[in-house]
Amino acid sequence: MKVSIDSRKIKPGEYFIPVQGTHFNGRDFVSEVISKGGHVLDVDLETYAKSYRKKLTCKVIAIVGSAGKTTVKDMIAGVLVQRFTVVKTEENNNNEFGVPLTVLAADADTDFLLVEMGMRKKNDLKYLTQIVQPDCIIFTGVGKTHIEFFKSQYHLALAKTEVFRSQLKWQLGKRVCFFSGSSDYYDLVVSKADSVGYHLVTYTGDDKVSENINLCYQLGSYYDISSACIERGISTSSRSVHRMNHIQKNKILLIDDTYNSNPSGVLYAFQYLARYDGRKIAVLGDMLELGSHSLKEHKAVGQLAVDYGIDMLFLYGSEMEAVSVTDIPVYHFNDKELLVSYLKDEIKMGDTVLLKGSRSLEMEEVVHQLDHVIS
Repeated sequence: MKVSIDSRKIKPGEYFIPVQGTHFNGRDFVSEVISKGGHVLDVDLETYAKSYRKKLTCKVIAIVGSAGKTTVKDMIAGVLVQRFTVVKTEENNNNEFGVPLTVLAADADTDFLLVEMGMRKKNDLKYLTQIVQPDCIIFTGVGKTHIEFFKSQYHLALAKTEVFRSQLKWQLGKRVCFFSGSSDYYDLVVSKADSVGYHLVTYTGDDKVSENINLCYQLGSYYDISSACIERGISTSSRSVHRMNHIQKNKILLIDDTYNSNPSGVLYAFQYLARYDGRKIAVLGDMLELGSHSLKEHKAVGQLAVDYGIDMLFLYGSEMEAVSVTDIPVYHFNDKELLVSYLKDEIKMGDTVLLKGSRSLEMEEVVHQLDHVIS
């Protein structure tokens, strides 16, 4: 059953739930849905998804954490699909609308349901977990994303642990949590998981990139997938839009990771970029929603770039003005057109160029312009 809350996407035979948001009321579009041959499902989305979840016989995996959720979701889906039928969150639709719709996308033929769950404030994960009721949790770690909404990182970590809920009577089998061994507040997360009966499996690696690869092998093995299938799944997994997408033209590689940015995400991006040969250029926009931590976290970007062998930094936005290092060339811009102009003159064959920034900066515009320039 195909269910949507967007009347524009409804096709004949599909179902429409008229939800009400801050700036819209789905009931205003009922006539449009009917005219398209769609069916109106006049129910509360949350309540309906909770009831539907109880009927699912597939394994339900929730993916949570401060960073890397979408990347991990895509990699794990690539592994599981080697043997099983998989339904996963589309792109990063991980909020109070996207999560229940993902649950409703699974059916009797689904073996695994992968649900990415986002969090900005306290109680967000509590709300989503009551809908998803996961059999397995992949916890990518506690960072500082959205920390401006919390008193401290400790309070942010506590909010992340709201994903751990007691097992309900209708849930069968052992529950498991795969947790990043490099995460801050490791002991807190382990304690919360253990207190409600989750079996904990820690995954580690030399850096976040290798951590994700090791996670794929550990989770794949847990669900009886062969090493050969796991390797194939990792190498062939699809990437969501603006998530480490590769654009290769004229011997220049652009890595489009512009969906969002935070300290953990920048670290991962540098570790990923460091694996490439040739000259490595990072184009970074401001990291937002860091509150009082913003100055410190932006200052740290410069030394991180040096540590991971980045050859040049092109920085966009007022927060990035805090970055200052003498070991490599650093250029600051507050005008995208000027940024693109400088990049156009600098980039040459053999370069690998990473582009990243917080969503509201729309750094994908720089990707599009560079893609056109190097065509």
